Amino acid sequence: MLNLDPTKTQAVADQTKQAFAALDTALVDAVHLTSAFLTAAQGSGLTASESQRIIQRIHESAGKIIEGRSDMVRATALLTRCLEHSQMEVTAVGCPIGMTLKEQENDQTPRHLTLVA
Repeated sequence: MLNLDPTKTQAVADQTKQAFAALDTALVDAVHLTSAFLTAAQGSGLTASESQRIIQRIHESAGKIIEGRSDMVRATALLTRCLEHSQMEVTAVGCPIGMTLKEQENDQTPRHLTLVA
């Protein structure tokens, strides 16, 4: 059994939540950039080829943010697994949906949106 320090564990949980918030903000900013660019490009004289290259780069950048968020979801699952093997309750530090991983795997309740941060 892991013997985790509750204060340090809570700090990790808080930083994880902040990381998700930062990733989400970055993704929102990428969406706003896409919209702003499309608005600015209309009637600007940019060729379809030029604007396509710019849109593609913005899109690829946003995709990397989404990939990074996916990696954080996996990291959060690993952190939660550590909690399951410790003296602490998973919900003591803010388990994303208030269940252990085993309970989540067995739960068949449809979820349309589950916030993890």
